[in-house]
Amino acid sequence: MYSRQQTRLSIEGFVYHEADLLDRWKLDEWVELWTDPCTYEVTTVGESDPETTSPEKSLFLIGDNRFRLEQRVVRLNKTSAHVEYPHSRTRHLFTNVIVTDESADEIAAQVNFVVFRTKRSVTNHYMGYSLYTFAKMGDALKIRRKRCILDLEGLVPQGKLSILL
Repeated sequence: MYSRQQTRLSIEGFVYHEADLLDRWKLDEWVELWTDPCTYEVTTVGESDPETTSPEKSLFLIGDNRFRLEQRVVRLNKTSAHVEYPHSRTRHLFTNVIVTDESADEIAAQVNFVVFRTKRSVTNHYMGYSLYTFAKMGDALKIRRKRCILDLEGLVPQGKLSILL
């Protein structure tokens, strides 16, 4: 088992790599960072208990399993995805990595984020934090679960969420 500091550094390196893949629109490589099965969720803004609410009981902006995540990547890579073609310019900034739990096969972490998105001369920002569950795969990590919680009162002026957080 890693020391707490080694674990945090491993998580930091992983999420920095994830940010780089997302910012360079290397989505096929990004989806390979995930286990099968997995879940990728973005809770609705203003949710009273976003950390524990269930997609079965509450509306989520995104609630993908592995198949839906792969299909999202396929759609975003197509030129017919008008909302993201040409691709937005994004910058994912991940910080304040906190390892919240660790077992023999998993690591749970909380990571703050700010994502800047520029498209058609308009820049929007999305800020919040993500709750990750990483699967230990030998010396490598993969994302088993990622729940993004936006610290926004609404999606105005953004209006939509067409990028990956």
